[in-house]
Amino acid sequence: MANGRMSLTLEQLAALNCDRNMLLTACPGSGKTRTIIAKLVREVERLRGTPRAAACITYTNSAVQEIEHRARALLNLGDEASFVVSTIHAFCLNNILRPFAWRLPGFSGLPRVLTRDNPDFELIAQYAASQMRYLTLTPSDYEAFENLNIDINGTITGSADDNDIVKRAAPFFWRRCDELGYIDFCNILYRSYLLLRDHPDIARSLGARYACFLIDEFQDTTDLQIEMLKLIHAQQNSSFFTVGDLAQSIYSFTGARPELVQPFANHIAARSDISLTGNFRSNPQIIAHAERLFPRNPTMTALGMHKTCTQEPQFISGITAYQAITEYFLPVLAEMNIPLGKASILSRTWPSLLPLSRQLREHGTPVVGPGARPYRRSRLFAALAEHICEAITDPQPDSVHTLQRALFNTVQDVTGENHSDVFSFKGRVAIIRMLREAKRLAEFTAGGALNWLDSMSTATGEILLHSGFIETTHSGLFYASVQEMKADMQRNKADLNNLSIEDLGLFASPSRALRLSTIHYAKGREYDAVAIIGVREGTIPFYKATTEDAIEDEKRLFYVAVTRAKRVLMYICESDRWRNPPSRFLGPSGLNILGA
Repeated sequence: MANGRMSLTLEQLAALNCDRNMLLTACPGSGKTRTIIAKLVREVERLRGTPRAAACITYTNSAVQEIEHRARALLNLGDEASFVVSTIHAFCLNNILRPFAWRLPGFSGLPRVLTRDNPDFELIAQYAASQMRYLTLTPSDYEAFENLNIDINGTITGSADDNDIVKRAAPFFWRRCDELGYIDFCNILYRSYLLLRDHPDIARSLGARYACFLIDEFQDTTDLQIEMLKLIHAQQNSSFFTVGDLAQSIYSFTGARPELVQPFANHIAARSDISLTGNFRSNPQIIAHAERLFPRNPTMTALGMHKTCTQEPQFISGITAYQAITEYFLPVLAEMNIPLGKASILSRTWPSLLPLSRQLREHGTPVVGPGARPYRRSRLFAALAEHICEAITDPQPDSVHTLQRALFNTVQDVTGENHSDVFSFKGRVAIIRMLREAKRLAEFTAGGALNWLDSMSTATGEILLHSGFIETTHSGLFYASVQEMKADMQRNKADLNNLSIEDLGLFASPSRALRLSTIHYAKGREYDAVAIIGVREGTIPFYKATTEDAIEDEKRLFYVAVTRAKRVLMYICESDRWRNPPSRFLGPSGLNILGA
C-alpha cells in the first residue's frame, strides 16, 4: 500500500485515513514516525495555499530534525510556510511566550532560555541553595534543579519533589533567573499555560493559525501540556492526532503523567481503537522478550528485514562490564559484520559509563558518549564546527541539509531570531563558502584541530556577516566560543596535540564509533546491536524504587532498552562490590531467563 511516495501498512493507513481526532497506540519499531510524517504531508497538501498550518510536536530536537528532513523530501518547495515541527518547549516559546509575554504580570523583557550547559545555571543553583544555608550541591541536586517541573497549580512535581533542599530553594532559583533575564524549561510551559488560561484570545489565535496538531510521544505528556491542549481544543478550530505507547512512558521524573492520556482522548472524542502492532525493527527473539515484559493485545509481531534472524538474546554475568564487552559483545559484532557505529552500550545512568568509556578508548575501540567530547557541545561554535568537519572528512548525501539545520540553530542562538532564509539559496551559498574555506584551512593550517578551530571560527563570523545572517557585533562570538572550548578541553585534560579534524567530525556523526548512552537518551533510537550493562538489583530496578509504581517505572525503562535492539541483544550483570544479584526483570516475573 502507498500514500504518495510512502509505503504504509494497513494499520498505518487506517490511522492516516481517520478523519476524527486520534489517539494512536504504537508499539516499538512500528513506523510511528513514518505514520506521523504521512499525516503531516497529507495535512500540508490540504492546507497549501491557505494561511493555516500544521503543527507537529515531538519530544527531542533529534526527532524534530528527522521528521522535518523526511517531510521536506515529500513536499514542494515553499511548503515550509504550511507546517512547523518543534519540541513542546520550542513551540510554546515561539508561538506563545515571545509574541505574548508582555501580557504577563511583571514583564521586563523577553528572557533567554537557561540550559544545563550554561555556566550561569550552576551559579544560579548555588545561589538558590545558599539561601537555604546549603553550600555543597551534589550532581543529583543539579539534576533536580534541571528537572524542576510545575503542575497547573504551581506546585513542584517530578524528581525535584523528592529533593527537599531543591524544592525549598526553587523560588529563589526562579527569582534569580528573572533577575538575570533567564527562563528555565518548566517556566516556559507554566507561563505559556498562564497566558492561554488568562487570555482566551491567545488560544483563539493558535487555533486560527494551526488547523491540526500532531503530537508524538504522547505518553510522556504532563498535566500542563494536557491543559494547554484542552484550551486550544476548546476553540473547536483544530484537530488532534496523538501517538504514544504507555509501555514506553519513562519520564515520570519530569512530571509526565501517562494516566492523563486516555481521559484527554475521551475529552476530545478521539478514536483510540487503532494500534500499530507490527515491529519493523527487531528480530522475533527480541520481540518475544519484550512481550514477556509487557504483553500486548494484539501481540507485537516481527515484520521487518530481521524477521528471519534467529540470534537469541544473551545473558553474561560474573565478570566486569569491560570484560563482557571486549570478550563477548565486540566479537559478536565482528562475527555478524555489524559496524561499531550501529551498536550501543546502554546503562541506567551516566556515571557507570565513564570508566567503561575510558577503558574502551585505551583498548583501541573508538567510542562516542560520556567523556568522548572534551568540551561542552552547547558552546556556540561547537555543533556547527563538528558538522563542518564531518562534511569535509566524511561527506554524506545529506551533509548540506544537516549543515543547514546546524547553521539555523547557531544563527538562532546568536541573534535570538528564526532565520528561515538559512534554508534558501542564500543559505546554501553561505554553507558552500564555509565548506570551501574549511577545506582550504584543513590543508594549509598547521597545528591540528585547535588552530583550525581558531581560523575557521573567524572565517565563519565573516561569512555569516557578509551573508546578512548576523550583525557586526556578533561576528566575533564564534572565535570567543572556541576559546571557551579550549578552556573546557584543558580542564578535561584532553590530548590537545593529537585532537584532529577527523575527531571533531566523529562527534557530529558517530557512525564509526561505538555509542555509550543512558537508556533515557536512547529513547527513540535503534541499533543493530545493544548491550545493557548493570542489569542487577539496585541498578535496574534502582535501589530507590521501593513502591509498586516506582518498580513499574523501572520495568518500562528496561523495556525501552530491550526494544532498541534489532539483531543482537546482550544483558550484562557485572560483578559489583555489594554482590547484588541479577535484576528481578530477568527472573520469573520478567524474562524468565536466569538459569536457562
